[in-house]
Amino acid sequence: MYQLSLNRIIFAATLIVSLNFCQNIDEAIKLFNAGQYEKAKEMFKELTRDISNPRIAEVYYYLAKLTTYPDSTIIFYKKIIDNHPNSRYADIAYLETAKTFIGIEDFKNALHYLNELNKNFPDTELKDEILFWTGIAYIETGNKNGGYQALQELIKKYPRSIWANRAKNLLPSELPQPQKEYYTVQVGSFRNKENAVKRVEELKQKGFEARIVEAVVMDKTHYRVWVGEFETMEKAKSLVAKLDSLGIKGNVVKGY
Repeated sequence: MYQLSLNRIIFAATLIVSLNFCQNIDEAIKLFNAGQYEKAKEMFKELTRDISNPRIAEVYYYLAKLTTYPDSTIIFYKKIIDNHPNSRYADIAYLETAKTFIGIEDFKNALHYLNELNKNFPDTELKDEILFWTGIAYIETGNKNGGYQALQELIKKYPRSIWANRAKNLLPSELPQPQKEYYTVQVGSFRNKENAVKRVEELKQKGFEARIVEAVVMDKTHYRVWVGEFETMEKAKSLVAKLDSLGIKGNVVKGY
């Protein structure tokens, strides 16, 4: 009987704490909506003391919006992403993290979070905005074709979205034509550019059209040496055989 009463007391105490938390967070949100940001921020900070509360992800969300430093903003959003992946704020946290990275011109990380958002939340209602920022990030990394494709997809799928209207202003009047697919022969990949240059010079002396193409793999730059440009794989394979007869090993790859 005593144990039963004690359990009821513990349950009641927990319920009271939870109700107080909910009342406090609702009050903090009211302050936020009223533009009293400093008071709201202090209340939200106080609420982080109870990380076990079911609404803690909501607290992190508002703290991220109230933080002026990008690094701190990302930290709060990552708390949601890492610790509360099933929260209703999780997909928003991914998107806002990506937008924060775009704001500090870290487009590579922005694309990472946008891709993770698409993978983890295929049914999110944020798809139009995701496409918009994906387009921006691709364009800023130099992949204009990829960026324009994302913006065109946004306009096609969500024509009434405000993000579609913004996308229309970013597309050039005449879009560049996609690059023609071709095949080439790779005869080497070097970490040291000087070695790649030396290889190209040797091939040119033998009468081959060779060039260097840079590629980033696992954050490391590789200098690939490519020879020729062919419409079909069969023609590229003919060059492989010719190079092989001269003691030069190569393999066919798609060009870009």
